[in-house]
Amino acid sequence: MRRMALESTVTRTGTPGGRANIACMIITHLPVKEELRRRPDLRRKPVIVTARSEKGPVVLDRSPEAVGVIAGMPLSEALSRCEGAALVEADEAHYRDVFDGVVAGLLQRSPLVERADPDCAYVDIQGLETVYGDEAGIISALLRAAPEELHPRIGLAETKFTAYVAAVMSRAGGATKAPEDAAEFLKDLPVDFLPMSWESKSRLRRFGLLTMGQVAALSVGSLQAQFGLEGKTAWELSNGIDSRWLTPVGQEEEVSEYAAFPSPTVTLRTIVPVVDMLLGRTLAHPAVRGRYVRGVTMESKVLRKPTWTRNFTFKSPVNNRGRALAVLKSGLEASDIPGPLEDMRLTLSGVTGESGTQASMFAGIRKQEQLREMMQHLEMRLRRQPPIYKVMELEPWSRIPERRSALVRFEP
Repeated sequence: MRRMALESTVTRTGTPGGRANIACMIITHLPVKEELRRRPDLRRKPVIVTARSEKGPVVLDRSPEAVGVIAGMPLSEALSRCEGAALVEADEAHYRDVFDGVVAGLLQRSPLVERADPDCAYVDIQGLETVYGDEAGIISALLRAAPEELHPRIGLAETKFTAYVAAVMSRAGGATKAPEDAAEFLKDLPVDFLPMSWESKSRLRRFGLLTMGQVAALSVGSLQAQFGLEGKTAWELSNGIDSRWLTPVGQEEEVSEYAAFPSPTVTLRTIVPVVDMLLGRTLAHPAVRGRYVRGVTMESKVLRKPTWTRNFTFKSPVNNRGRALAVLKSGLEASDIPGPLEDMRLTLSGVTGESGTQASMFAGIRKQEQLREMMQHLEMRLRRQPPIYKVMELEPWSRIPERRSALVRFEP
């Protein structure tokens, strides 16, 4: 039986918490938990889960044994602090699937749920006491939305950020309710809670700003001058100011089909026919037949590597198999397939009854639309704007040849 604990957080003034409107659920260290579940041999060892960024590999998560390593830290610095740590490449698609199940459970308890991060969700709990009795009943119901082995944590507060901090401070399988005075609750906590980049937090520490209370004591202008919008946001949150509304997840209709390859493959000659088959199945689904789709997601398990995911968004909704396949094929040809694919799951999203475009009555305009679509496919394949130009007359009467015409980029 799950052990649920409602911790009463007390501020320095001893004032009790006010009415909470928002609950935050977090699954701390979800990537590490999932990797250790799949690789028990790494238990009780320093493990670093790595992710790619524009500036190079960074730390996505780490095990408790990886002392001194912090999420967001450049991998090079992490390895200098924790030599000999086992490196695991992040399987973000898998982590997302795991948390999708948690969000689905929360949606069964409240219609207003926001998915904020791969391991964090916010729930509007106003009115839920009529269903679950009181706050303790609400917390118990929310905790049951996640598998017990993930050790979910709950935070209750009037705003999203304060609820998040309260959740982080909770113990596994428990909850913390923040007091009404958010600034007082936050002031002694480290700046690591603030939603800033690793570089910005490092700069705060170099300035001697170690707690949110120290950040709150500064003028908002000085912080914004140093850190831009990040600085303004940090000052507001440190002062307990958070006007962000909950952005509920949409109940978007999706249709998915799956197929396994006879043997792992990297050749498009094998992959494209399977994509075509799955595309035919999904478009023939009763929920899609006669309607249009806005996007496609391909997801494949890769031999001895993390799951590979590729998202495609159509510039205008489609319901034609050939047109959709042409876009997907161009995207695959422009993609770097990380290794032999073992299977393929194709999901249609953004199912709508509208095409989003009106067919033209005139053949010339239809040809122009087809030409525009061809240019879009070419741009996707080349990963840049196609080097196609046309001659445009400028001053055909001029005696100077260079002024009579010019090459301009072709845009149908």
